[in-house]
Order: sequence, then C-alpha cells, then structure tokens
Amino acid sequence: MLIRFGEYCLNTEEMSLQANEQSVVLEPKVFAVLMYFIEHHERYISMDELHENLWKDRCVSDAAVRRIISKIRIVLNDDHKNPRYLQSLSKRGYKLICPVFKVSEFVDKENEERLASNNVSKNKAFLYFTIITTFVFSLAYLWVENEAHEISGVTEIISTVDSNKKSVAISNDGRYIAFTSKLSRGNNFQIYIKDQQTQAIKVLVDNTILPTGLAFSHDGSHLFFSDNLDGVASLKRIDLTSKEHDIDVLVTHFSFIADVFIGIKDSAIYFSGQKSLQSAMLIYRFNADSGLIEEVTSVAQKGAHDSRADISPNFGRLVVLRVYMDSKRNNIRVLDLNTGSILFNYEQSNIIYSVQWLDDEHIVLLDDEKLAKINVKTGHLDKIIDKSKGVVSFNVVSPNMLLAIRDNDIINTIIEKKLPLSNFKNIELIQERQSGQGSIIDYQPIGDKVWMIEKLKGISDLAFYQKEKPKEKVVFLSTEKSLELIAPSLSGQYVLLKLQGRITILNTFNNNLTYISKVDEIIGDVTFSDDEGSILYSRKSNGDWLVFEYFIKEKTKSIIFEGFRFVRQFKGDYILGDNTGQLYRFDVNLKAIVPLQISVSKEKNTNWALLNGKVFWSGHNLISTTFYEIDMDDVDGSSLSSKTFDFSVIRPKFHVDKVNNSVVVGSLGDKYSEIISIKIQ
Repeated sequence: MLIRFGEYCLNTEEMSLQANEQSVVLEPKVFAVLMYFIEHHERYISMDELHENLWKDRCVSDAAVRRIISKIRIVLNDDHKNPRYLQSLSKRGYKLICPVFKVSEFVDKENEERLASNNVSKNKAFLYFTIITTFVFSLAYLWVENEAHEISGVTEIISTVDSNKKSVAISNDGRYIAFTSKLSRGNNFQIYIKDQQTQAIKVLVDNTILPTGLAFSHDGSHLFFSDNLDGVASLKRIDLTSKEHDIDVLVTHFSFIADVFIGIKDSAIYFSGQKSLQSAMLIYRFNADSGLIEEVTSVAQKGAHDSRADISPNFGRLVVLRVYMDSKRNNIRVLDLNTGSILFNYEQSNIIYSVQWLDDEHIVLLDDEKLAKINVKTGHLDKIIDKSKGVVSFNVVSPNMLLAIRDNDIINTIIEKKLPLSNFKNIELIQERQSGQGSIIDYQPIGDKVWMIEKLKGISDLAFYQKEKPKEKVVFLSTEKSLELIAPSLSGQYVLLKLQGRITILNTFNNNLTYISKVDEIIGDVTFSDDEGSILYSRKSNGDWLVFEYFIKEKTKSIIFEGFRFVRQFKGDYILGDNTGQLYRFDVNLKAIVPLQISVSKEKNTNWALLNGKVFWSGHNLISTTFYEIDMDDVDGSSLSSKTFDFSVIRPKFHVDKVNNSVVVGSLGDKYSEIISIKIQ
C-alpha cells in the first residue's frame, strides 16, 4: 500500500520512503513510529501512548523514543522549530500536520515505462541501500516542497428566493439554475428554476420530500430529481419543454435516494439508492430506454454506504464517496468505468458530505472543515474555502467556477419540557446564542444546578452555575479540542464527557481528567451506574458489542455483558439492548434475561432513559421527531404513548433531569440560505 503525506510517499510493503524518484528503506522501529503517526494523524500522540502501543512489554527510556523521532525528522528534512510535517507541543505530544491519504496511482504509458525501468535497476538500487541508510540520518535531502495550501475563492451572491435550500444544479449552457427550497416550517420542499437571462423564477414542483438529488439532462430539456414522498423513494423526471412541466416517475420502491447525475447519454441516469433500511446504499444506473436498473458499485463490508458519486467530464471514470457508519472513515475512490479497477483512493476521518469532478484531473470535496480540490494523479490538495463560511452543498459549473448553497447564522432555542408525555409542556426556553456570549453547545440542568458547554472563538468551556445565579459561572475546563457533555453525576463530583472523541471523566474536586476510551474506538452507549461509582459503556470490538464497567476510584474495568449495545441499571438489575434496539431485563439474582416489549432507536442523535419506572426514548426519520414513553412492566404495549414533532423544529437528541422529572431538547431557529458562485483563482 502507498501512503502519501506532503511530498513523500511511504511504501508500507517495502518499508521505504520515496520522493523525487529517490527511495530510502527505513529502520523497522522508525517505520513503526512513522506509521503510528500516520494512522493517528488527526490528533496529538503522547510519549506514554507511544510506549504503550509500540514498545508494550519493553522498558525503553523517553530519550530512546526521542532519538527515533529525531531520525524521522531527519529523513523528512523537517525542522522542529518550524515544522512542516511533525509538530510537537509540550504536555500534548507529537502530531503529523500534513495531509495524509492512501493512493493508487494512474498507470499510464509513462508510468509503465518508469516501472519497467525501476525493475531493471532494482539490483543496482539494492547495492546502494547500505550506503543510503548509513547517511540518511546525517544528511538532509533537498526535496521541493509540495504541501497542500489554500487557494482563493471569490464569492458572489446569486439572487433567488429567501428560503432554506438544500440542492442546486445548473444547465450545461449556464442559462438555468434549479434549486430545492423550503419556505416555511414543514416537511415539504419545492423545486424552483431560475432563468439567468430574464431573471425569472418559477416553481416546478410544489410538493416533494428531501429532494437531495438534482441534475439537468445534457441538452437541458429535462430535470431529474429524487423524491421521498409518502415514505417511498423515487427518481423522477420533469419535462422542461412543456408548459405543464409534466413529471414522470422513472424509478420507485427504494427506501431512500440521495444523489442523481447523468452519464454520457441522457438515457443513462445514475443515482445513489438504498433498497431497504437494512441494505447498503449503492450507485445504480437506470437505462431510460429499456427501463432496466443495474448496480454500478457493490459493498462487502457491513455499515458501508456509497452515498455520492459523479462521472468525469471525459466519461471514463467514476468518483465514489463511501461512508462507513460503524467507524470514523470516509473514503473517496476513482473507478475506471470500463474495467472497474480503482485508480485513486483517498481516506480521512472527517465527515465528507459531497464529491464531484472539477475537470479530468481534479475532484472537489466538501467536508466538515473545508471545500477543497484534489489532484487525482498526485494527491495534492488545495483548500478553496473554509467550511466556517457556511457552505453546505455545491455544484461544479466549470474548472474555475462552482455554485454553492451557503447557510446563514440561525439562533436555536433550548427547551426544557415536563414529563410525563401526557404533560409535555414547556418549562423554560433559552436561546443558544446571546449577545456578548458564546454559543451553548450542551445544556443539562439537574435540579437547581446547570452544567453547560459554551463555545466562543474556537474555545469550548465546561461551566457550572446555579439557576438563580446564571452570571456566577464556574469554568472547570477550557479547550480547543472537540468537547461534548454526556452527563453530570447527581452528586456533582464527576462529569462524563467526550473529549476529542474519547470518553472522559472529570473529577470536579481536583479537576483531574481520566480517559476511558481511545480515539479510534467505536462507543455505543455511556452512562453512570446507579451509585455513580462506575461507568457503564458499550464498545464495538471485532464486529461484536461488549459492555464494560469502569470503576472510577480503582481505575479498572471489566467486561460484564457480550452482544449488547445499550445498557442502563434499574433497581439493581440491568436493562440491555441489542444492536436492533430490542430491550431486555437481566435479573442479577436469578442470572436470567427476559425480553421486554420495547425497542429503542439505534439512529444517531437519539437517546433513551429510565425515569420513574418508565422507558423514555426518541426516534426520527429525517422528517419527523417522535418521543415515546412506556411502563417498564408493560407486557402488551397498552401504556405506550408518543408525541411527534417536525424534525426541522425539534431534534431527537435530549437530556434528562431526574431531579425535576424533565427533558431538555433543542429547537431549531428559522434557517435562511443563499446561492453563491465561487470563482477559483
């Protein structure tokens, strides 16, 4: 496997580092440490972590580890005072600061000749191996810098309607812009078309659900879109040549359709679709002439979904965005449409939302941090615009022009609601952002006390205050790292957090932090035990869920259940849930497990809780948010009650205040977005 970072390429099979047609074989331990930095390049690696993972049972001094790191700096020609590759910070450790990705290069005629030449000279290169490795750590190679950098993108607002927009497309001649829009709170979207010459805007479709895919035919006579109306996903076509704008249903009976794009002929329509909730999302090709649907991609790994794709301008290659739901990986592949072979491979841990071809050598991606272009031959990445600018989707117009949808700031509201559901009324409303203060990221009241995370200028503060004295806040933790508030203990001594992706306990008495999980571990559920002396959590290991109990004072942990993703304690027993959400009660005394008539949601951004002998949980389908409540001892479902809200108004994530018998939910403010053009310079 080849891994490119900055101007270097690491061959993991040969343990060699390559640049400018020069290759150096690394010492085994130098290679191991460099690989560890590459595999965890999104965070800082402490000296203790290097000892624990790379030296394990051996006693090695910190000085010996630093010598290995110094060798890495030498071979990378990196200056520790002004690093381009390996950055070190006191008390934090080391971090690889250059872009990292796996790559399979295009094999063209020039590459084949180079490969043949390399094979002929392999024996000669081996003779020089000893000499090279002898001097590599004392001499610096003068290799040309080729790091990723930022290019400028000039934006200009395109006049449309004031609304919440999701998707945008432009006709090949540039005259027409189509976009999806939601004018008010509700589930229904509209599809508009704007004539750039006359500036006229008219509605093509006034009732559609989640139309995330939108594409013009090559000749501009039709507009294709995805529709998820009435719970059935369909691919539809609008006739733009008729005054009535007739709509044909081309494909139906899918569970969800996300992306739509056109092949070399207008009769070949590609889309990403999921046939059922249990199946993977794949890329499909629909032949409008024959009516046949065929799979273009396939998925072997459970939890992998091909959510977005696009065909290159020369129609020879397909770029596919693959998302792994059970891990933190996002993958972009370039496939040869004739042979199916992988020509380019790129991976990162940040969420990637979309990918399109810019020209035959570059793709554009939108992720959590940036809108960027990547050269699929060299892997070189250029940032076009920062994600903080509000860009949520884009469409390529030309190699130097993009259309994008940019969201403007909205003010959300935090609502505390009374339980049970039969009395689900508002108790208190708080704006997430107030004048002169940061944004409230998490808010959890317990009785007359409040724990919250407030973010301002990139700094997240974990704060505590009494409800009657909101201005007298006590800040326990400030960090630039990602920070989430899971739950405070009732006693107030411990606070359960997710700090940079790791489950963490804060002891408020001494301000000590204890990490329970690692960055790359997949955590399903986390909660305090009833006596708050331990933490119960589930972790996915080798495809199976394991439930652990971590004892806070002893700092020890043990596996207490296998095969369960959800866990809570209840009156000395355990309530467990499998990977489908089905709940069970485990009797500690009888060592017996009994299924309950309850299934909670396994969707992200949902929650469940036990309160006053009831199970309270949330669920959603991206259209509606529903809260459920049922008695723990219910055997026939007769006590089940529910309340449903618009998903765009009330989100399903909630926190429970067991003292006040209430829940805290988030309410979204009115969203307004605009279409902009981005000129790449």
